[in-house]
Amino acid sequence: MWFLKALVPVVRDLLGTFVFVALFLATDNIYIATACGISLVVVQTIWSRLRQKPIGALHWLSLVLISTFGGATILFHSPYFIMIKPSILWLALGGVLLRRDWMAPYLPPIVTENLDDAEIVRAGYAYATLMFVLAVLNLVVLWLASTRFWAVYALLGPTVAQAVLLVVLYFCFRKQVIARIRQRQAQAAARGA
Repeated sequence: MWFLKALVPVVRDLLGTFVFVALFLATDNIYIATACGISLVVVQTIWSRLRQKPIGALHWLSLVLISTFGGATILFHSPYFIMIKPSILWLALGGVLLRRDWMAPYLPPIVTENLDDAEIVRAGYAYATLMFVLAVLNLVVLWLASTRFWAVYALLGPTVAQAVLLVVLYFCFRKQVIARIRQRQAQAAARGA
């Protein structure tokens, strides 16, 4: 169940990208799509503040990057500003995810109580590595493909890559947690016999 709970903020964070890509593909106008994407993130931020919901550091980072690079795209009439933004975001996020302790607060107690810290840290480093790879891939697609292809990639590539890593880690963690619980039960049964 925590797996589905973890997806809600991800989908909420991706809403701006969905709107951006949908508008760009519908209108073939990256400037209209960019302006709407900026507007959506600003509205999401204001809505969260009005509802007195906490706004995480990643959301603030996204707001600043989208506003800055989106604004530069519109101001200088160059799509490359908004197209390079994901690489900067992935690099910044990858740097943050190199912290040893970032993942544990996002995991349910059954996982943190049954896995070694080293296993959780390795999973965190896997996420950081993925962010760096996504940053480079965005630049490659930006320079080698059409703007339309880049827009679809910007939505699907990172989303699919992160979903695959999330699913892989979920099942790895699940297998290890079940094994540890069974091991403890067997030890308790052996002591009680």
